[in-house]
Amino acid sequence: MLQFTLSRDALLKPLQGLVSIAEKKHTIPVLSSVLFIIEEGKLRLKASDLETEIVSYVELEEASHDASIAIPAKKLHDIIRNLPEGASVKITEEANDRVLVACNRSKFTMSILKASSFPMMNEDTGRAMFKLSYAQLNSAIKRVKFAMANNDVRYFLNGMLWEVNNDRFRTVATDGHRMASSEVLIEDTFLDAVQIIVPSKAIKELERTLSAPEDAEIEVQIGKNYFRIILPDFQFTSKLIEGRFPDYTRVIPPNNTKLLVANRVELKQALLRTAILSNETYRGVRLELQDNALLLSANNPEHEEAQDQMEVKYSDQPMEIGFNVNYLLNIVDVLDSEHIDFYFDSPQMSLLIKDDDSRSTYVVSPIKL
Repeated sequence: MLQFTLSRDALLKPLQGLVSIAEKKHTIPVLSSVLFIIEEGKLRLKASDLETEIVSYVELEEASHDASIAIPAKKLHDIIRNLPEGASVKITEEANDRVLVACNRSKFTMSILKASSFPMMNEDTGRAMFKLSYAQLNSAIKRVKFAMANNDVRYFLNGMLWEVNNDRFRTVATDGHRMASSEVLIEDTFLDAVQIIVPSKAIKELERTLSAPEDAEIEVQIGKNYFRIILPDFQFTSKLIEGRFPDYTRVIPPNNTKLLVANRVELKQALLRTAILSNETYRGVRLELQDNALLLSANNPEHEEAQDQMEVKYSDQPMEIGFNVNYLLNIVDVLDSEHIDFYFDSPQMSLLIKDDDSRSTYVVSPIKL
């Protein structure tokens, strides 16, 4: 029979990460539970929806022999969350498929399911592995995630490309109207180029559940149909999107030589002000490039109009070009540098944006206004 004791706080933290997967409506009842496994005095918690699997490891104050049970996730989470901070919690498996949760004078008895009914994800043998820091992975995801497609019929766009090539880890996302890529340097893997497409759902879950010190080392395992993130007390596994990601290098315009340099904060404020009176559907903003000046304007069907102007570095020929203001703001929001470099060609050609500080590149298609 399973029995263990640990602090309320030590159990609550991993449960918060597991419960969102387990509490979804599942056709398999046991998937609404968290699997508790005791092995050699250590506790392993697992939740899965058959596409994503999260495993957390928790140190115990005391534990019985090796055993495992499946406890309803949401009910247990709500119980633990409402117990006093710093309290000690004892969980004991009882007869007739019951579990007792005891803390001070509080006691809760719940139904449980057999651990043997908890399905395992089908995984092939890992074929590649590399390491990077939590800060590197977090940065590479943050700088491109906004460009992922949402429910596109081109299913391979509903995710993020992860590419590993020697000492470079690159993330890429595109929805057909814009493209974002970011690159971090890692220890040379001596691998041939490896590409996988991580589903947007996995990216969101990973951002929500993965937390570690900035310099924590993360191991990434890649298989044919899955990828896995490994930390000493945490594992995250997800299925991959099958298919071939578009050649993102072909999207980058080769002839954009007209350089405009803008202060990032000033540009963001000007875009936000101008966007207030833009068309709510198309969100169009017109950029007029002049000698060391950028004029911004927008209007809407109510015949309202906004105009703004800011100083920039620009000495090429004048130009007017329109963009979805949200696409520009998405890029400005994820960058940290003081200035941003904009490379133009013509009003009909895509805009190229580079940020050398973060090794990031963005391409945005223009719109007609």
